[in-house]
Amino acid sequence: MSSRSTDKPNLLPLGDVARMLELPVATVKSLVAAGYLAPGGSSPAGPVFPLSDVKAFIARNADNGSGNLLLTESGSADADDLLEALDGRAANMAQRALEIFLGVFPDAEDWDARARSRFAEQAKARFEAILAVASQGAEVDEALTEDLQEVGAAAAWSGSPLPELLLVLRISRDLVVQTAVELADERGRHWSLPLALLLTRVLPAMDRLTDSIAQGYWSAVVGREAEQKARYEHVVEHSSDGVYEADLDGCLQYVNPSLAFILGRAADELVGARLSDVIVPPEGSGSVAPLLSEPPGGPRRIELVVFRPDGVRRILEIRTTARHRDDAAVGFQGVVRDVTTARDLEADKNEFLALMTYDLRQPLTTVLGLGATLEAHADELSDDRIKRMGSAVRLQAERMSRLADDLYDISRLEAQSLLLSLRPVDLLSSVEATLATVDPAEVVVVDIPAELQVLADPRRLEQVIGNLVENALAYGSPPIEIRAAEVGKDGSVELAVIDHGSGVPSALVPSLFNRLRLLARRDRDRSRGTGLGLSLVKGLVEAMGGRVWYEQVPGGGADFRLSLPVPRRR
Repeated sequence: MSSRSTDKPNLLPLGDVARMLELPVATVKSLVAAGYLAPGGSSPAGPVFPLSDVKAFIARNADNGSGNLLLTESGSADADDLLEALDGRAANMAQRALEIFLGVFPDAEDWDARARSRFAEQAKARFEAILAVASQGAEVDEALTEDLQEVGAAAAWSGSPLPELLLVLRISRDLVVQTAVELADERGRHWSLPLALLLTRVLPAMDRLTDSIAQGYWSAVVGREAEQKARYEHVVEHSSDGVYEADLDGCLQYVNPSLAFILGRAADELVGARLSDVIVPPEGSGSVAPLLSEPPGGPRRIELVVFRPDGVRRILEIRTTARHRDDAAVGFQGVVRDVTTARDLEADKNEFLALMTYDLRQPLTTVLGLGATLEAHADELSDDRIKRMGSAVRLQAERMSRLADDLYDISRLEAQSLLLSLRPVDLLSSVEATLATVDPAEVVVVDIPAELQVLADPRRLEQVIGNLVENALAYGSPPIEIRAAEVGKDGSVELAVIDHGSGVPSALVPSLFNRLRLLARRDRDRSRGTGLGLSLVKGLVEAMGGRVWYEQVPGGGADFRLSLPVPRRR
């Protein structure tokens, strides 16, 4: 472009100025940045310069006004000389950078001498790095670029803000340019060309330095955010608690797999559904409305009882809070925890304590009443009456003893610390010894061959038989039959305790020997004991190497069977 192409003939475009000065366009831009040339305006193609200013610049900087800036005196300084001189001023520039930084950031005024010295040392190293980069020109090796990116990444991971980092770099850039201009002015006009050449290297070097650090910084920030997002997604997706997000209308925007499992639904069925349609408490037991309103005091905890589509009852503890964007609520999110087991265990514990109190109160009341009667009216009672009262006291004491043994043995079974003494035991003798402690024993019919033996712990075997007989007396109808026979090729003995009551409902058979399920039954007659007997029977029989099961009696009745091994025959 020539001067005639501009609106004003006395204004030259940048390209014409470069040709006139016989310098690269980048060098002319550096002269402009250093204040040696001042644009007279701008055009769509870039800055324009008054022709008189260009000629004056040539007159000031060329020998005899020749206008050839590259023809310098023999032995004149070059850009490397100025670069070396700048390197000697690195400590001075570092001190000036500290003063500028303290003026820009008032909080830095509180730094102690050690902190200021550390900043000055880092600034000196930074100036030396800038000059090292400038000495290489555009040929900056990849290793140096990677080092600078690591510097930016380290700043990001340490939490340093990027604007503060870029401001430090800008202060460093300005100080290098300002110090170079001062050195050129101090040493005479023949340093103007080295200054211009140096600026064409320093300014791009600073740009490369800034770009590398900024790239490293933002790469670290993006990487850290991606890592945090991946970690958050992994935690949410694999959390045992259910997590959901809903919009202001209560429509679910996201659910994790655990929430779908807790609610008994597929995840794709939940997304888009209304929260009030998937968490449905029974009428009169609660509402989901608090889940869709902003809690005034922060996160809110709500406990709801719900029934899944398959009819399973669950107790949910929901921690809900509102999601905000720019201080405005945009939706709601919640964490759902299934606390059914914990709540049921608490209820079972309370129920168990109540039942234990009931089971102990009845025999204790009987013993106390009989004891008071004997104490007050022993002289008035006949020998036969006293004998019957003593027998009743013994039976009630044995009942309490068996209850205490049951509790102790169940705890030992659960801790897998029950000790057994297995030896050949006469089955008929064990049954007769057990029936001696059962009231009324006359309703029990025994059909066991004589000399039939099993391999068992004698006391535990009596405990098992006693619990089965008492269970038949409590829940069935007499007569109670006890049968036993040796069956199977393995030589095991099968014992059956049969009553003629209504039997066990088929829905309860799978959980018949489970202590927790038995206690949780809402239809259980609480006046008939704790129900621990069958659970203990199962644990003791299996500990002695046998098994226990239940069979329905045709026509009505319950048949509890167990098998035990026989002693090894010589």
